Amino acid sequence: MNNLQGANQGQVEQVPLGTVQHNLSDISPTSSEIGHLWASYMAESMSICFLKGYVHQSKDPDIQSVLQRALDVSSQRVQTMEDIFMAIHHPIPEAYGDKDIDVNAKQLFSESFTLLYTRLMHKFVLLYYSNALSVSSRSDFRSFFSECISTSHEIHQKATELLLAKGLLLKCPSIVIPDRVDHVHDKSYFGSFFGRKRPLNALEISHIFSLMETKMLLRTLKLGYSQVVKSEKIRNYLSKAKQISDKQLKVLGAFLTDEDLPTPALLDILVTDSRESPLSDKLIMSHITSVTTFIIAGYGFAMINTARIDLIATFRDFITELLGLAKDGGELMIDGGWLERIPQTADRRDLVH
Repeated sequence: MNNLQGANQGQVEQVPLGTVQHNLSDISPTSSEIGHLWASYMAESMSICFLKGYVHQSKDPDIQSVLQRALDVSSQRVQTMEDIFMAIHHPIPEAYGDKDIDVNAKQLFSESFTLLYTRLMHKFVLLYYSNALSVSSRSDFRSFFSECISTSHEIHQKATELLLAKGLLLKCPSIVIPDRVDHVHDKSYFGSFFGRKRPLNALEISHIFSLMETKMLLRTLKLGYSQVVKSEKIRNYLSKAKQISDKQLKVLGAFLTDEDLPTPALLDILVTDSRESPLSDKLIMSHITSVTTFIIAGYGFAMINTARIDLIATFRDFITELLGLAKDGGELMIDGGWLERIPQTADRRDLVH
């Protein structure tokens, strides 16, 4: 036995990469894969609707080039997902399409906003597709999500470079670069709700600024949509959502101004005086509800990268407030018959009765 152990010690069996083959039809997709594919299809079909209008109305050739690339990418993604749905014998979601958009409606948002917002959306989907890839096992799903990460990174980079060139990019504040490594020696580092607090660190500044940038763009979106929605209930919902954004922006901004740091500011008139809706009420409500969940996730991510307890408490309270807003939005979608059910497991209790 010892001789056998000694003979095998240090020897590792070499299996050439790429030699293991599987028949995908024999591998059932997991709940993670189906869930992320379904959500991706809903988001990308929604994106196509926005981008068709943005491209149609764009006059700046540089901006139009980025928007057209984003439209082409989303269109290809939808086609690939439909192929995967058919391969696994899953019904293709109803989602959104030409019935939800009027490309001939008067322009609602400025071109600078469409570029800023397209960049923001690809920031969101980069995070989303990274998570989707990490919980996928089938090679076709992994290949699809990997490609999505690559193309979203490309679009985000192109939009960033163009915004930078046009002087429209909102850049996070700079801080004094430290001249030495330092350590925390006092538990007061975590702060309190009263008394003097330590200065914000680089990560805390980054998250506050990023959240403010996102909320400002979404506030602009809500302002524009509130001008054109047909439903009074949805208009009231958008008004409430905007009020929450205004309040949260004021609080977040105070954290920066207290440190004599600049707050983000949009430099252009981003909403026109149009009263013609380029999108259906269904699509507007679906999108606002979806991006609210991204903001909630953003606050959650900020919390785990924050050490000051007053900031953590603020993010927690804002999450609670937005969860209520998202619930109200979901109920409005149910009332409108618009909330498409996410694929779910079988109800075993119902099946056995």
